[in-house]
Amino acid sequence: METGLTRIRYADTFRLRLVGLLGRSSLASDEGLLLQPGGSIHTFFMRFSLDLVFLGDQHRVLRICEGVGPWQVRLAPKGTRSVLEIAEGNVKRTGIHLDDLLLFD
Repeated sequence: METGLTRIRYADTFRLRLVGLLGRSSLASDEGLLLQPGGSIHTFFMRFSLDLVFLGDQHRVLRICEGVGPWQVRLAPKGTRSVLEIAEGNVKRTGIHLDDLLLFD
């Protein structure tokens, strides 16, 4: 499924995953952060809310958490391989649903 998210940044090292979106004040509607490998997520020290999309093999959507505010924890479902962090409201805007296969360039 094409999401319309054209600016996906990959966090594929420990350091990039650790820093994540810290220090950012927002995300544009066309950008996101793909944490790979990914697991449970916390939003400690974040300044804005996120939509989280937990992905399994072949980027199949396993769980969606919308509007996750700062200082929250979301546990990854079994089989999670990566997590897509996008601006709050983007799950609805892009039409992402459970079991969708997401495509990234």
